[in-house]
Amino acid sequence: MNNNEYDVIVVGAGCAGPAAAKKAAELGLKVLVLEKSQVPGEKNVSGTCLNGAALLDSDLHYIVDCPTERLIREMRTYHINSDRTVVFHEIPSEGVLLLSVRRDHLDAWHTEEAKKAGAEVKLSTAVVDIIEENDYVKGVITDSGEKYYAKVVIDAAGVNSIVGRKAGLIPKRKGTDMILYITAAVKLGEEIINERFGDCIEYYLSPGVQYKTWPWIFPKKDTVTLGTGGYMDENLLNDDFPNVKKYMENFMNLPIVKKKLDGGEIVSWGVHLEYDETIERKVRNGLILTGEAGGFVIPFLGEGMPESFFSGIYAAISSAEAIEAGDYSEAQLSERYEQLIGDNFFMQAFRHIAAVNKEAILSKTDEEITRLMQQVIMGGGFISSAIHTKWLKGVEENNMELIQEAYDFLELIQPYGSVDPDFENLIKGRRNK
Repeated sequence: MNNNEYDVIVVGAGCAGPAAAKKAAELGLKVLVLEKSQVPGEKNVSGTCLNGAALLDSDLHYIVDCPTERLIREMRTYHINSDRTVVFHEIPSEGVLLLSVRRDHLDAWHTEEAKKAGAEVKLSTAVVDIIEENDYVKGVITDSGEKYYAKVVIDAAGVNSIVGRKAGLIPKRKGTDMILYITAAVKLGEEIINERFGDCIEYYLSPGVQYKTWPWIFPKKDTVTLGTGGYMDENLLNDDFPNVKKYMENFMNLPIVKKKLDGGEIVSWGVHLEYDETIERKVRNGLILTGEAGGFVIPFLGEGMPESFFSGIYAAISSAEAIEAGDYSEAQLSERYEQLIGDNFFMQAFRHIAAVNKEAILSKTDEEITRLMQQVIMGGGFISSAIHTKWLKGVEENNMELIQEAYDFLELIQPYGSVDPDFENLIKGRRNK
């Protein structure tokens, strides 16, 4: 094996790439990682959170050692309409929900972990084409014209990966298969963040600040990151909202958000395109797609990093077994890869939850969604409990009368979903007397 020949070439050092490279190197393979940036993650300064439930999987235990900004223990959701704001505050009795991280720190750390395991890493090296022979992907060509060969290429180059496109696996993406996010980072200082946010992430839902998505604020050590956006159909960009920047401006100008950001400095601003659909074919002879390139990210739920880690690790395992068998065909690679993914309950559960929610959300306006969520938690949850108890019992017993009772009850309480200003006027009037 000469200097340009490897067992596995990993394209991309985001989430899936280092996970794949680290695992492949640990399995004894000769591994090369090619990353176009000078520093892994340098364009991902906005940060995000890691799902603690996924990190309980033994394959991801090592991720807990990554640079962490905050341990998230609480979650608040604001449902805001013109007449009221309803807040749902989740405070577990104990434990950590999420790890708040910065991608620029995480990706650099993760890539170093892959190097420690034995992987070779070349930065500032963009892949511009693939090498094909007899319907097999045999390697890649970089922007400098250098050719690198491998028994298996693992594509971890993200939503717009050239490798997946050149191989014919990544289809044309549009409409409700795509979400356009705009993000911002606001520096407030650690003391102010402790006071205003603490270890609590926040979600917001209000007409005019998103299009079928869930705007968020994630606290870091001395900075908070914000994000909003929407599905890329004909309604995302219109006369009222000619660009997604307007959604972010409206979000940051919500009175409750504006107060929380008072005195802060915007230190970064970016636009991100994410794919929100599965890819039917993720493997070709000599090639495996992982992470965003493989359609494993679930942006509607804000999920994707654990899925990328898992898919990278599983791609490495599948590659190692194929190399041992001397068979790098699509059939060999795909069978094992799909088996590992199918056996991962976390990945399967979140994909199903996302599909069911997406179907419901896309059929309603943002105002309808906000009001529906307000009804769910109105009255401290007691009213909604009565409704959902009847709904569930009606379904279990196949009893349409109970379902109709639940619906009628929901209709009955509709007038109480609005606050009549006359009542406040009455109070003021009596007290003035």
